[in-house]
Amino acid sequence: MRPQIGLLADLPPAQRRAVLDRTTRHAFAAGEVICTEGDAADALHFVVEGRIVARRASRGGDIHAYAVMGPGQTFGEIAMIRRERRRTATIEALEPTVTLSLGFREFEQLCAAHPEVNQLLLRLLAARVTRLTDALMESLHEPADHRVVRALRSLCGSYSIAARPDRPITVPVNQTVLAELAGVTRPTANRVLRRLESDGMVDLDRGRIRIREPHALHLAAESETRQRA
Repeated sequence: MRPQIGLLADLPPAQRRAVLDRTTRHAFAAGEVICTEGDAADALHFVVEGRIVARRASRGGDIHAYAVMGPGQTFGEIAMIRRERRRTATIEALEPTVTLSLGFREFEQLCAAHPEVNQLLLRLLAARVTRLTDALMESLHEPADHRVVRALRSLCGSYSIAARPDRPITVPVNQTVLAELAGVTRPTANRVLRRLESDGMVDLDRGRIRIREPHALHLAAESETRQRA
């Protein structure tokens, strides 16, 4: 059975098979660092199973998480188009994770043989630009409390792929990572989480957050967005 990779779905079957046939499977344990910012890069990765967190160093040297990615998503495409092919982020597996890697050289060969495959890189970059634009707009215009709720909702959506939307969802992310994803301090994230806990929406445990009512969390995020409109 071939893995379902979102961005490959738009390719014709022959080109999709050509891409997958050139990939190499990798398995990573929870907590394992897949690549480190600044390392030489030679491949992009499609996430097939599990979740990864992307972190990047600030100018001051602090390390901050900025994205959690799961099945169907991709990392490593930015290094492909840079003159100096270096990793732009540190990638760590949040849980047991499987990826399929496609070497940059193999990708270039595929593009030469199948021009349609070249559109894949354009879609990868377009998706990245959209995510970054959304994150920038949110950081500029959304209050800190709202960003925490929206970041938690985003994580909830990522982990509910294989679950019923009305069932509790456990997200193996600690409060520090959530704060980094929301662009707030840890005390702010903790205050918002305590409020959600008192409202019966979440349970807090060491290193994880259990969303008791995913639908209620979604409504809370939407309500705060409407209040800002």
